[in-house]
Amino acid sequence: MYRFRVILVPVRKLNVRHSVVVERAAKIAAGSSARLELFHDLSTPVYVDTLYGSGKSLDALTRAMRATALRSLERLAEPLRARGLKVTTSVVWDFPPYEAVVRRALAIGADLIVAHKRGHHQMKALLGYTDWELLRASPVPLLLIKTARHRARAPVLAAIDPLQASARPAPLERQILRNAAALAAALRAPLHAVQVEAPWAPLGKDRRKGLVRHARTAGINPRRAHLLEGDPDLLLPSAARRLRASAVVMGAMSRRGLKRLFLGNTAERLLDDLRCDVLVVKPPRFAARMPRARRGVFFLSNLPVP
Repeated sequence: MYRFRVILVPVRKLNVRHSVVVERAAKIAAGSSARLELFHDLSTPVYVDTLYGSGKSLDALTRAMRATALRSLERLAEPLRARGLKVTTSVVWDFPPYEAVVRRALAIGADLIVAHKRGHHQMKALLGYTDWELLRASPVPLLLIKTARHRARAPVLAAIDPLQASARPAPLERQILRNAAALAAALRAPLHAVQVEAPWAPLGKDRRKGLVRHARTAGINPRRAHLLEGDPDLLLPSAARRLRASAVVMGAMSRRGLKRLFLGNTAERLLDDLRCDVLVVKPPRFAARMPRARRGVFFLSNLPVP
């Protein structure tokens, strides 16, 4: 059975003693015997004139800042190690932050990123540390933590689209089912599958059979396979609330009713309406479109330009 092996947790705030995201990731790591890495990228610009006035070399200044950040991560890591978890920490100079997260995930072979879900992003074009940019860029499955509390054995819900001629799930559906099963196993939670079909495509026995057939590939009991008719934007959050799901697992792209899931405002609306955590997976051939090498220190000058 597939399970998570390496989990990356981007830590944005270093001055905290407790993190809901770190705790949730630790729970998943414990349930899947995975290695956990706490990661922070130093993307704060280094002002050239400030550097000159500090009396320190660039190397000394950047090493000191990195050491301070590592100590903060270690404070979060030590209690987790005391619980028997394998935890590493890393700090790099890189920017923008979402690219740094993806680069680090690829570098360590992470098969899951666990990050905090923030609010709406009205200016997505700006570089920043946002879930939206990670969603768009990361080929690694991304779990967005939306809830501070986790209910034991709350179901995990896999949103799949099994309607196709083949008797086997398409690559994206296999990714959804595989990651949903791994998450449910790590959390020791029941796994459900849901398919939302558009109203103009009437439900039928064949479609129900297709859903059950594909759900069984992930070991899902047929009684936990739900075929619904209507608007996915409305019915998927409704199903998650009705089942009291702890997480919904979905694909970033789809061929049919869910194909609008992560395009434009529909994505933001759906992510806001889902009250539980959301695990987003990409098709197997999805590739990160960004430089593989770190960008290093970001220099700026706060002196006025003549």
